[in-house]
Amino acid sequence: MYSRRIGAEELTFGVSGLLYRSNVLMYDHQSESLWSQILSEAVTGPRLGSRLEVLPSTLTRWDKWRRQHPGTLVLTTATGYDRDYSRDPYEDYYRRRSGLFGFLSAGPGEEDKELVVGIELEGVSRAYPLDWLKRRGRLVDTSVPGTLTLNYDGATDQLQVRDRDGRPLPHLITYWFVWKAFHPRTERFAPPAEPSR
Repeated sequence: MYSRRIGAEELTFGVSGLLYRSNVLMYDHQSESLWSQILSEAVTGPRLGSRLEVLPSTLTRWDKWRRQHPGTLVLTTATGYDRDYSRDPYEDYYRRRSGLFGFLSAGPGEEDKELVVGIELEGVSRAYPLDWLKRRGRLVDTSVPGTLTLNYDGATDQLQVRDRDGRPLPHLITYWFVWKAFHPRTERFAPPAEPSR
């Protein structure tokens, strides 16, 4: 999630329908510049190179969110359009194990559509398997410059990533095939083998 503010101006964004490295580009209504969600910046147009501020966000289920925030308002499905909002148009895409085109093949022990936590720190990009983090709950990674601590709270689905001084670090949850398309030299954290039961 990003702030819509660039300096003193508040932008309005839409979906362009265009892909850049297998990821949908946003555009701003004010200048029609195209923005990369993964890079957090404009990749073409008058705002080329402008960056968006990453805001804290959580990918969670409605029941968990409602327990934490019972006063949350929800958008109505009475939009005036004839559409079944109970059906996810991307359901088949989520179920498939491969990416959009399959030209970035997975390596040993990897899946293209695996969700990862992507982090950049001191010029090094790193990806951490989200499902493994959910099972583990906590990871202190001393193998990267600056040492990272990742904490996952299963009750709220909140993930916190902090540097060695305890400062929060921006991170992105995305598909592995998308992250490595933008960060071809990325290092993927290899979780230790879990004991068989």
